[in-house]
Amino acid sequence: MSHTLHVLTISEISCRNLRSADFLSKNDVYVVFKCGTKKVKTRYISGGGKNVTFKEMLTLNLSDADLAAGINVSVYDYDVGSSDDLLGVGRLVDLRSLKQRPGSPRSFDSTLRYKGKERGGMSCTVTLRGGGGGGGGG
Repeated sequence: MSHTLHVLTISEISCRNLRSADFLSKNDVYVVFKCGTKKVKTRYISGGGKNVTFKEMLTLNLSDADLAAGINVSVYDYDVGSSDDLLGVGRLVDLRSLKQRPGSPRSFDSTLRYKGKERGGMSCTVTLRGGGGGGGGG
């Protein structure tokens, strides 16, 4: 099995048509990308509402096995003093195909689901750069 690590960059992250979790204010949205034990998240956008775009670039160090497994995406509403509200979950799949054109950005789109129902969508741009030998990943 290959122990090569790949650097996966996630950018141009946007969420649309999110469910409202707060009655008196707009959602304070952030996104978590998780693959196995590796996880990165955006900062939250205060008052972002139902449609938000993040001006951030996130990085994950992933193995070939991680690319095969895909990435779980969770979108939350940040709440002060209580648990954050889950707005929806999705997945980025078919990441192994990125190895065919390393360094070339590719757009991904995922439907977000909450309690089995479609609750908006998430899109992002993903770029894979080949890594060297087996260093540790996040």
